[in-house]
Amino acid sequence: MDLYQNRLLTEGIRIIETTSPSKSFNADYSALNFEDALLKRTQLAELRYQIRPIFIHFQHLVKLFCSLMCLLFLVVGASSVSQFLVSESGTQINFFWAIVLFIAPNILSLVIWFVLYCKKNTFNISWLANLSLSLIALLDKLHHKVTTKHPHYIALFQYYFEHRFGSYLGRAQLSFISHLWWASYLLGATLSLLIVLATHQVDFIWQTTILSEDAFLWLTQQLSYIPNSLAINVPSASDVSHASIGMINSLQVAQENRISWSNLLIFSLVIYALVPRLVMVMIFNQVIKNKQKHFKVNYSLSYYVQLKSLLHPIVNANFIVDADADENTVIGKAATAAQQYNQVLVLPEQAYPIAIELNENFMQQASQHVLENYSVELINIVDSQSQQASLSALQLSQSEHVLLYADIKRLPDRGWLSLVKKFHYKSNVQIYLILLGNEAVEHNSQLLSRLQDWIVMVADVNISAENITYLINETNISSASDEVENG
Repeated sequence: MDLYQNRLLTEGIRIIETTSPSKSFNADYSALNFEDALLKRTQLAELRYQIRPIFIHFQHLVKLFCSLMCLLFLVVGASSVSQFLVSESGTQINFFWAIVLFIAPNILSLVIWFVLYCKKNTFNISWLANLSLSLIALLDKLHHKVTTKHPHYIALFQYYFEHRFGSYLGRAQLSFISHLWWASYLLGATLSLLIVLATHQVDFIWQTTILSEDAFLWLTQQLSYIPNSLAINVPSASDVSHASIGMINSLQVAQENRISWSNLLIFSLVIYALVPRLVMVMIFNQVIKNKQKHFKVNYSLSYYVQLKSLLHPIVNANFIVDADADENTVIGKAATAAQQYNQVLVLPEQAYPIAIELNENFMQQASQHVLENYSVELINIVDSQSQQASLSALQLSQSEHVLLYADIKRLPDRGWLSLVKKFHYKSNVQIYLILLGNEAVEHNSQLLSRLQDWIVMVADVNISAENITYLINETNISSASDEVENG
């Protein structure tokens, strides 16, 4: 199994374990880097969760879906020749109608595809992806009668096909499928046309009401350029005139015209329609393989931050202790380290305070702390309106120091981190983070791990460990004595 499949299994395990990784898969990860340790844990977790057979089934569904649709388009392309191209008598083919029927729509769809492909989000629109997903879901019900054997089948189904048709692989996957279907349609038309020409003697004609012969002559010359360069017999200018309705040709001229027009029609259909689609199919097949090869797990997600703490506990932070040490030693060292850690943080004399999604109790605690140290009203960001208000007020204050209040139990997600990045409205802004909780760290070993997670995650938004502290809600614990010193 390649690296892509292993990483996909890792993501599947994340979907099953949701936001908190299981602690059941114990092994010696100390000698491995995080990615290798994660791979080893994935192999252990796979023995329990059995995700690989489910993903193999999903992969089979995609292939089956594409194959059935290719067969459908192949039949449609083959039937279109007899339905729309050959006349009722079966002895005449309107050459330019054949070009309009097969080549013109193909070129037009290629142009539309290119325009849409250049717009990154267009191929992720719901109707296009949902159309494929709906057909695959229907196929799954018909092909795989029982979908409840695996307890997480639905969640894995949603993740897998969001991965295949979502932002990462979606543009390449949907492009591959569309080109493959067009290639099947054109292949069916080409094979059917070959059979018609091999079993019937047909004359090629053209007819029009508003166009002149010069228009058909120009189009014929354009289509004949490449085959004529390859010394393939194609119609001449006089052949275009002979193909007009009502022209009577000798038997020899008529046979030569049939051969030249047949060559041009087959060549045009293959070179100008089928071959470009097949080339695009091969290109996007390789694009999909390259994207799968370079697929990486997003280690900034809170799930992986917590998992990293389990596999490789950090032992060099002030309030972090070795998770494998004796529990009593851990608690004793944690109490001392946490107390020292809170005491060393000195807040600036001037700072702009902001709270992020605090509940009522923590908001009261944070507001009281702000009143004791600053003369600025604390804004609690809970929606887009309060977010804009806080950003505007921060910029108006021109403060170089930002004081953030957050709940220790709510790890930052992408939105949280993205918001904090906006607080760096100028290069010299320094951010201080005050985490609020209801328990002292020496009384809760899980709290130590959560503090560790915060340190790792907020480092991405330039908040150093020296600027992070922890306050206990004194309304719930009257014995709390740790306090931030205001310089």
